[in-house]
Amino acid sequence: MKGIIPLLVLLVAAGGCVTKVESPQTSRPVQQPPQPEVKRQTVTDRRVVIDPALEHSIRLVGVHTSSAGSFLKVQLDVQNLTGSIQSFNYQIEWFDQYQAPLPMADSAVLSWMLLGHETSFLANTAPTPAARDFRVTFIAAGK
Repeated sequence: MKGIIPLLVLLVAAGGCVTKVESPQTSRPVQQPPQPEVKRQTVTDRRVVIDPALEHSIRLVGVHTSSAGSFLKVQLDVQNLTGSIQSFNYQIEWFDQYQAPLPMADSAVLSWMLLGHETSFLANTAPTPAARDFRVTFIAAGK
């Protein structure tokens, strides 16, 4: 045991005498490539009516239709143009193949809210398979 302790002291002391020379390296900040700004274009669609009070607050950036079985499905992509919360109402009217309103398919007025600069989608499925077209009206909250 007496011989091991001096050997350990010798190894520790010898390890401390070794010097390693490294060239100094300066760290460079990693530069991210510039991200392209995504600009969504306003979509115009004869089936969408926006209250003039909302024209500078929200815009329609997409209209998508599909079928869910024999039912028409509609998705509207809406963007808040402002930096503050925007509340509004919307209502969807459904029409048959001859563009006649479907009275039994009356849709309630629905409320929605978008955070500042948020884009969200509103999806709705026609309440009857007779619906072939639609019209959505965006109404300023409080009207």
